[in-house]
Amino acid sequence: MIRLGKTEVFVSEIIQGTWVMGKDYWGGAEDEESLEAISCAYDRGFRTFDTAYIYGKGHAEELLGRALAGKRDRCVLITKLWKTDMAGKRVEIGLTDAMRRLKTDYIDVFFIHYPSETVPIGETMTELMRLKEEGKIGAVGVSNFSLQQMKEALEYGQIDVIQPCYSLLWRFIDRDILPFCVKNGIAVIPYSPLGQGILTGSMEKGHVFREGDSRKNTPLFAPENFERALRVTEKVKEVAAKYQKTPAQVAIRWVAQTEGITAPIVGARNRRQVEDNLGAAGWMLEKEDMRRLDEESRKFTDTLPRYRTLFDKTIEA
Repeated sequence: MIRLGKTEVFVSEIIQGTWVMGKDYWGGAEDEESLEAISCAYDRGFRTFDTAYIYGKGHAEELLGRALAGKRDRCVLITKLWKTDMAGKRVEIGLTDAMRRLKTDYIDVFFIHYPSETVPIGETMTELMRLKEEGKIGAVGVSNFSLQQMKEALEYGQIDVIQPCYSLLWRFIDRDILPFCVKNGIAVIPYSPLGQGILTGSMEKGHVFREGDSRKNTPLFAPENFERALRVTEKVKEVAAKYQKTPAQVAIRWVAQTEGITAPIVGARNRRQVEDNLGAAGWMLEKEDMRRLDEESRKFTDTLPRYRTLFDKTIEA
């Protein structure tokens, strides 16, 4: 287990994500497969699980609560406050609702999922600090915040951890956020280390998405980016062959070994994907291979426009 920043919370080397289990972004998922996937991760000794209200408007949280019934005291649960609950009078309600869905009376790590366009951050942070002091939250985090937004939040309380997007295909936090977190002892648990699936090696030019899968509208799958991203995957495949690992395992391992990263969050649709992802734990890439992957990655990431988010093609000035 790995200490989360300066807190007394410890997380698994690989954190099991549940975004796909919410059913409303990745083209659906079967509940029984989701429950089996969670159980598989638990049985393999990985006891940290990340979820959020917006993953199916509470559905993923409810599934996680069901899957871990009777096991709560052996797990670390991470969930997030959605924008509709960021006003001061709504923060505790959002937390209480999440605890009910997860069948628990405390949350190990509670994130602000996205910055609010209407609620002052001080209002939200003040309430989170109070709830942390009361023992209902173990650690407070922010997700999808810029460095400026993080610094503003820090004026009102301690940020223990951030959750940004990070992979061989998406490295915007290298510029400012990651160095800031290293300097200030803030943990970093990134999502999408597989580049929305591109780095698994299972996609080819002309990839067809299942019905309801929203990834087709995101920056990495834009025609000007997707084929170039596949070239990075080819390098990942070469390194994977050397270690007798899958491309996914190498891509996750690279993120896990990057300086400043605490532990990556990796989603899965079923037991097979969980078992593949967890194969990224317990071994190390050699320095030369870390360097090779870094160089290939930068050929792609250094030429990307500054997109607003992984899910929004809007280019910021």
